[in-house]
Amino acid sequence: MGYSLPPLAVKIVLNFKERMNPLPEIKPFRGIFYNRTKIGDLADVVTPPYDVISPEERDAYYEASDYNVIRLILGKTLPGDNPSENKYTRAAHYFKEWREQGILSTAEKPAVYIYENAYKINNQEIKRIGFIALLKLEDFESGKVLPHEKTFPKTRMDRLNLIRACKANFSQIFSLYSDPERKIDQILKSQAKNESPAIGGVVDKNGVKHTIRAILDEKTIANIAWLMRNKTIFIADGHHRYETALNFRNEMRERLRSCSGEEPFNYVMMMFVNMDGEGLTILPVHRVLKDLPEVDEERFAQRASEFFGIEMLDFGQDGGKGKEDQKIVMQQRLARGSGKSHIFGAYLGTNRYHLLTLRYEDMMDRILPNEHSREWKRLDVTILHALLIDYVLETKSKNLIKHNCIKFTPDINEATSLVDKGEYQIAFFVNPTKVEEIKAVASHHEKMPPKSTYFYPKLLTGLVMNKLER
Repeated sequence: MGYSLPPLAVKIVLNFKERMNPLPEIKPFRGIFYNRTKIGDLADVVTPPYDVISPEERDAYYEASDYNVIRLILGKTLPGDNPSENKYTRAAHYFKEWREQGILSTAEKPAVYIYENAYKINNQEIKRIGFIALLKLEDFESGKVLPHEKTFPKTRMDRLNLIRACKANFSQIFSLYSDPERKIDQILKSQAKNESPAIGGVVDKNGVKHTIRAILDEKTIANIAWLMRNKTIFIADGHHRYETALNFRNEMRERLRSCSGEEPFNYVMMMFVNMDGEGLTILPVHRVLKDLPEVDEERFAQRASEFFGIEMLDFGQDGGKGKEDQKIVMQQRLARGSGKSHIFGAYLGTNRYHLLTLRYEDMMDRILPNEHSREWKRLDVTILHALLIDYVLETKSKNLIKHNCIKFTPDINEATSLVDKGEYQIAFFVNPTKVEEIKAVASHHEKMPPKSTYFYPKLLTGLVMNKLER
């Protein structure tokens, strides 16, 4: 593999109680997997992360299999539920019962798990590789693990109630680290190619292939842990789950008289992907707004022109092919402007799209003086919320989010359709946030506006799980 450690270094990494304590602290675990002889097709029992599943999709997953992981991560509230019988206690019951019945089985030996994705973007074949291991929980103040998104109390409590009842990680948090030389990627690819047979694989509804492989060799695991030392971990997806894990750890520490620091609740299951590697895709997250005062197109354009250069992409009164053609033009113009200027699209349900290009970047310094870093002020999503929503539309994006009046979607067709149906009044289209922007803002210990990123493809829940009790 080209990056072997001397025997002494291996011994140090493997023994986490030695004086040298790699940061972050990574260790293998005995994964819990679906027993393929019991459940048949893995596609019937796995799901995307809980927070991207619609009510309709949840119902479909319930119908797919009696053993679908949806019963663990996103249970239904039933009439008569009470503190002793509810969706969380039912999840704990299912989890215990499935393990007793052999539906779920626990690996015999601790391992680090390679997670590979193969997918297409614009007909281009892309591969992403990372690894799943346990990360010792660190408070954000330490600077070793950094978030980039805000979390919400209601969701944090929901996840905390689930982890209290089940004492398990059902899905891995998605994180990023920086390894420009791609040393860890080389190890993972070598293992995947030559040594580690697949222990789980499935193609999801979007045609994305997901494959899990186990690394059992202690020396290889130690090598990965050694290379991860002193790296900063950036949370990509799973902010609520990480904060929940911290809260649960703190509860358990208070409950127990003494802790060694090595109890299972001190760790969380995490997927690690190299932000300098291949295959990392971030999709744009468009905004569609409703319940606004009447939106007048002429006034919108007039107010927007104070900050933006505006170009109209007309497609005629009948829409049809012309509308689709101009939508493609808008997407192309947005893509070409990415990284060169701050450019946005807008659609108000009339016979045109608006292309809006920010005139002067430094105007954000005047509008938001000393509140945030330069990098935060120059995020497209910051400009969108501060200028286009708060100022041009004369409303408050915070209030719209609070009252569920903004829909976030990576699908431009869904966004325009919602406006055409009259369910929403205006759609804003943005370019995807860049990984270097995430790194810069998180390094300033700042939080981006909600739903600033959409990492694709989403990791599947149910491929591997982790028990927080010995």
